[in-house]
Amino acid sequence: MAALCARAQSPTVRPLYAPLAGMQGMPDTELDVGAQPSEPPEPALALLMRLAEAPAGADATAMAHPAHRPDAGQHADHEQHAHDGLRSADEKASEDDPDAPFSPQFQVHLFADMKYAAVDTTGSRNGFSLGQFDLFGRSELSDAVNVIAEATLTALPRNTFSAHLERLMLTYSPSDVFSASVGRYHTGIGYYNTAYHHGTWFQTATGRPLIYAIDGDIGVIPIHTLGVSATGSIRSGSLGLHYLAEFGSGRAGQASAAPATQPALNDNNTPSVNGALWIRPEALDGLQLGVSVYRDRLTLIDTTKAPNDETIAAAHIVYKTDALELMTEGMIMRHDPLGGAPASDSRGYYAQASRRFGTTRPYVRMDYLDIPTTDPLFAFLGKRYGPSVGVRYDFQPFAALKLQTSHLNQTTRPDMSRFDAQVSFMF
Repeated sequence: MAALCARAQSPTVRPLYAPLAGMQGMPDTELDVGAQPSEPPEPALALLMRLAEAPAGADATAMAHPAHRPDAGQHADHEQHAHDGLRSADEKASEDDPDAPFSPQFQVHLFADMKYAAVDTTGSRNGFSLGQFDLFGRSELSDAVNVIAEATLTALPRNTFSAHLERLMLTYSPSDVFSASVGRYHTGIGYYNTAYHHGTWFQTATGRPLIYAIDGDIGVIPIHTLGVSATGSIRSGSLGLHYLAEFGSGRAGQASAAPATQPALNDNNTPSVNGALWIRPEALDGLQLGVSVYRDRLTLIDTTKAPNDETIAAAHIVYKTDALELMTEGMIMRHDPLGGAPASDSRGYYAQASRRFGTTRPYVRMDYLDIPTTDPLFAFLGKRYGPSVGVRYDFQPFAALKLQTSHLNQTTRPDMSRFDAQVSFMF
């Protein structure tokens, strides 16, 4: 991680196949606390994509100014002049000398968050804590080949840290109809898991929905896998049809409360497969509807018990504009023991809505997760559901304050209410 930091250049964050690229809105310039922008903030991802194309010495604040935005009413010749000025030295050199050697351009960005939490359950300790330090890097090896790497350092309750290599992917993208990756990646189950990775700054709320909780937070869906993945668009006119196909190693450490992240081999010789389809109709910009089906075979730690076939079906409806965010997803997870024993079905969903007013975005989310007592992996979780209400305030283009209150009803544990104040940022 230290070696990657030493090579850090200009900011860039570009999710590889995030379905629906729109992220949080940001102000156009650096504003004083409480100030309102004179025009709608530029979407964060659009700004980051332009920062990624800037040379290492480019000023990020200047790039955030409306004068540098393609949609700011500038003439075409001025846009071309600005583009020429942002081209890297390697690009210019390759134009002057087509035989000049190509040098990979590695760019890195860092994300972090810290928070204060107050929880009303017996034995809980209130106070400040570090969240997750996230290092994200991307290197262009050629026009069609790139590598991304993401590593995290997470603060644990016992004042220790846990380090993980979350993603390491080599991707070949010859066209928009086909892109293939190999390595460790986030599974394309549903929408949220590939739209929002580990940087909490991108998320509206302080944390992920229950059904998409990270492995270490007792998540029930396999967040990561190792293998190959292919995605792209399907010629479908104004329908905007896309596909995803994944072939990986599946889960590991099946029977633990928090399934171990899987860095090397699967527990058996049966690979996991995942397929997804989604549409983005041109008639309603910002709308996405999709489905996915994931299959795996689980070998339990207790080898006296039969392996389980796992099927996870998910569906989502998402509508996102610069100001409005409406998201809902549902999933059914079936564990079917080999040998004829009854299968168990777990169900979950979330619904989230938010609306941006200048630099402030109030939001509300409802979470629901119901695990039956017969489930071989997560029966101890039981039923968990409850609302979260909060507000996000982007007091700087790359820093946000989030205040959130939540209540969680639980059948296997005492009900819990909590308050979180989180500062998340990228740098």
